[in-house]
Amino acid sequence: MSQSPFGTSSGANSTRQQEMDESLLHMDIDAAEKHMKDHFGDHATWSHEKLLKLFYSEELIPTRHMQGFGDYAMGGIRPRGGKPSFPLLSREEWTFLNIPYYRWAPEPYNTISHSCYDRLKPLVTGQNLDGLGYSARVEVPARLRPLKAKLQLGMAPISHDRWLERKMDDPANYRNLFELMKDVIKLFQWYNNEQVLKVTRDSFNWMVDKHVEFERAANSRREQNGISERIDMAGMWAEYWSDTWTTMCDRTHRWFVDRVDELSSRAFVEYNVALIAAWGDEIKIGEAGKKYYECVQDLRALITSMDYTIGIPMTGFTGYNDTGEITDLSISERQDMYRDIMSSMPFEHQAAILDAQDKAEAEDRANPPSFAEPIDIMSQLTKPAHPRFRDTKNLLGHYEEGKRNRDETRMALRGEPELPGQEHWITILRERMDFYLEHNCRTEEDRKMYKWGFVLYRLTYDESEEEWASFMEKFTKDISRSGQWIAGADKIIGRAGVTLIDGRDHGIPEGDIEAATRHFNKTYTMLPTLGRMWTLDFLVVDKQSYRSYNEPPKEEIRPPPPYGPGFGCNGGHVRLVDTTFNQLPKEMLDADSPGYKGQMKVLSTLIFEELYPLLATLSVRPFGLWPAARLHPREVYVGTTDASQEGWWEFHRIEQAAAMRFFDDMRQKKAALVARRAGGESSRS
Repeated sequence: MSQSPFGTSSGANSTRQQEMDESLLHMDIDAAEKHMKDHFGDHATWSHEKLLKLFYSEELIPTRHMQGFGDYAMGGIRPRGGKPSFPLLSREEWTFLNIPYYRWAPEPYNTISHSCYDRLKPLVTGQNLDGLGYSARVEVPARLRPLKAKLQLGMAPISHDRWLERKMDDPANYRNLFELMKDVIKLFQWYNNEQVLKVTRDSFNWMVDKHVEFERAANSRREQNGISERIDMAGMWAEYWSDTWTTMCDRTHRWFVDRVDELSSRAFVEYNVALIAAWGDEIKIGEAGKKYYECVQDLRALITSMDYTIGIPMTGFTGYNDTGEITDLSISERQDMYRDIMSSMPFEHQAAILDAQDKAEAEDRANPPSFAEPIDIMSQLTKPAHPRFRDTKNLLGHYEEGKRNRDETRMALRGEPELPGQEHWITILRERMDFYLEHNCRTEEDRKMYKWGFVLYRLTYDESEEEWASFMEKFTKDISRSGQWIAGADKIIGRAGVTLIDGRDHGIPEGDIEAATRHFNKTYTMLPTLGRMWTLDFLVVDKQSYRSYNEPPKEEIRPPPPYGPGFGCNGGHVRLVDTTFNQLPKEMLDADSPGYKGQMKVLSTLIFEELYPLLATLSVRPFGLWPAARLHPREVYVGTTDASQEGWWEFHRIEQAAAMRFFDDMRQKKAALVARRAGGESSRS
């Protein structure tokens, strides 16, 4: 028998080829491809470029504010804390907002067949507002939707646990904070855009006009009933709206000031340590100086921009009285004031550093690099820092000088900061929770069992009791966060929890999400509201979720330049299921959330501190989170993302999209094999 040069018989090769052909003929390529896409996503049909070009239609007067206004106008809870400055609506009067005037109002309003809310329907449907000729909607970048929803809700941009999880406390990773700050600046520039502000103001005034009509009818009824106190709907709406915007601005600004101070301080400490360790080595001193200066100066440049950008003027809003606050001015006016104040500050060390930088740039222009130098990436990365970064005197002086001058300028421009209190969603949750405990929990055991959170379905059944217990221990640890940096979290975190349902107990086949959805809809029929188990969406532990905890964690590495770090985004996850998916207009999903199928994977550590407040306040629905999740290597929602980590994900997406072409190659080979065999059988016959 002939032998191949490698010692393998041609007969053996032929047999092996036949086995491979048979395996290919029996391979279900479509099922294998679906399995891969379920695990890693359909990365061939999505990209970072598509994400950046995706916009959604934003409600400038979100309908969730109707409920929020009720907590203020009837419940007496201001978003900034304290009590409203105006008389409240009675519970009965609040119901009148949705009842035709003729059923409750005295003359001359008793002939009006519509209700106040009837007149507000164009806000909900997105139709043009009568008298204005345009709708109360404007386009916003889809990748910023989760971040915008958090800020609007008055939440901290990132919790302390998440900050550490992403290693954003390390100055080496300052690029994440830098890019996040750029996104926040973009959002406040959007709020202050002349056209956006005009449409917001006009839509707000249009809405208030409809409430003022209600106010007149309600006050007429009060007078008829001998009640002297009058309601002021315009004043209440203006106070509520001002509170909402002010809380968003104050918390966001304070959070970033604190984070920049924290990271700059740590970078300065590390610089001093590096100087001691350098032992006079000029190269090492220069590297340490460059690392320190780039971090601190980049962050300070953006916090300066935030000092005059964060704030939204309400001049011209019905019911609002100008306060003379800096935020009632335009961004350009605030910027001019900032520059005027800053120009009087001494910047001896900064001036020396910039002068050295100008000289270095002039030298570069006088001695341009050869054609090959700019594209020799490795030589650029290993090139020693410019000698100007060895100026330890000015670099050391730069830290205190810059901090002092910016702090004083900020104080002169914005005044003493009013630190926001408890996050408003937590205030409302506590109020609702206390009500449920008092009225719905009849026994002490009921009170102990009462939780707010999510229903969690177990839909993977192969695990032993010990394996499942191990999973639940890890999962519980992930969702049990400290709540640090989330004002008021310590008051509610003890009652956060999941209601676990084992699908086997209800005849739900393994992995059958449709069956779980039917069971959920039949079982959890109460209205969805903040402060208890959420009933519009539920969580699932499936095979993928279980494996995300069971597989050994992959070591996270710092990506090579120009990509930025993306730590803390590969942890355990569960699946979020949207029970309203079949009711959503396909055209809207195709436009705003392409590829959304009613479910998505969510990082478990975000379940209580981010996912619950966003969903339970109706600040965003799952399809609004989907575009931010889709670029992730496994299509997992990991919270607020930034350009530096998105670039690294795009690198992986390109690799994965190329790997998925394997299935097309297999289809072609299978088709060719079938054709050859069919041809052979035909010739034999």
